[in-house]
Amino acid sequence: MAPEAEAPNTEVSVSALREAFLAFTSASERLERSYALLREQTEELKRELGEKNARLLVSLEEKERLQKFLDGILQNLPVGILVTDFEGHVRLANEKARHMLEFGDRAPEGISYRSFPLLRDLPLASGVLRESRNGAGVYRCSVSPLNGATEQGPGWVILLEDVSEVTRWKRLAERQKRLTSMGGMAARIAHEIRNPLGSMELNVTLLMEELRDSGQALELARRLATGVRNLSHVLSNLLQFAKGSDPVREPIDPVALLAEAEEFAGPLLKEKRIRVRREVRQAPAFFYGDRVLLRQALLNLIVNAVEAMKFGGFLRLGCRQTSEGDEAGTLRPWIHLTVQDNGRGIPEEELDRIFDPFYTTRSEGMGLGLAIVNNIVEAHGGFVDVESRPGRGTTFVLSIPAGQEQEHGYEAHSACG
Repeated sequence: MAPEAEAPNTEVSVSALREAFLAFTSASERLERSYALLREQTEELKRELGEKNARLLVSLEEKERLQKFLDGILQNLPVGILVTDFEGHVRLANEKARHMLEFGDRAPEGISYRSFPLLRDLPLASGVLRESRNGAGVYRCSVSPLNGATEQGPGWVILLEDVSEVTRWKRLAERQKRLTSMGGMAARIAHEIRNPLGSMELNVTLLMEELRDSGQALELARRLATGVRNLSHVLSNLLQFAKGSDPVREPIDPVALLAEAEEFAGPLLKEKRIRVRREVRQAPAFFYGDRVLLRQALLNLIVNAVEAMKFGGFLRLGCRQTSEGDEAGTLRPWIHLTVQDNGRGIPEEELDRIFDPFYTTRSEGMGLGLAIVNNIVEAHGGFVDVESRPGRGTTFVLSIPAGQEQEHGYEAHSACG
């Protein structure tokens, strides 16, 4: 009887087990569907992440290329650029700025911009524009604010532009304008004085003949004659300056030209016990010019150098050749003749005026020597450069184009070595 009583419970257990199995099966199917969906979503996310990473990599490469491109532009700009923080500490400098400020091998980052002599007196303020000298160079310095220049906040951009050539040509143009005006005036004055001076010289000569037996009176007449000759010499210089120079060109060996000038100045150099050294750095070419005029220009410079030096000074005469491109990009040879002394030097504020006629700081002389030198060199298509350090000496360089007669069948060629 007992086994028959347990049959309903068995049926219930089987039914519950069936339901549990069905529930498990349903849950498993839902889990599989969820897993499949999750896997699809994961694959989608991986794909999207891969695409984003690829785009980010392309963007980074583009930014790096752009950074290199902009840095290349910055480093090759013809002007110097200095970026500082708000306090003036350097954060960035391009190659031109490093060259202008003479950084050398040291890293400029973190250094105060006032550490560099060229910028020492430059204030950090918006709109500042100044010209500063560094040796023989002239630089235009400007300051502009730059927001977000550094991590610490805003900063400044200092722009440096080498205007030495522009300044030199501007100065030459202004000087030429003054020379033209003064030249006309000098010519008129010289012509007005020369005729009566000639009569005076003739009369003084006759007077000396009459007084040749009168000791004291003859001496006075001789002094008068000396004064008249000196005045005549001054007038000759005035006329030479006024009419300018018209070179009679011939082939000239620059080394021999220096030797001639030294020989002509020999008595003065010997009297003052000036030591002379001639230097030829490169084998210079023959060039075409007026030997007499150029020798006179060198003599004027040598005399000035001797007067600027103490007894027993040192004089260096040099020549060298360079090649420089013209407006068409063609290389042309240039001859550079140098006269350097170790005398008292010329104050910086006087350098712009030394080639002006009648300008002199000496008690003697008319102040025409350097004006005539400048006229002679310009008549040869060249220019004169001067660099001076008070108390240490002065260097004059006469730069003259060589080989100008090539178009007439001549050739510039080596003059030595």
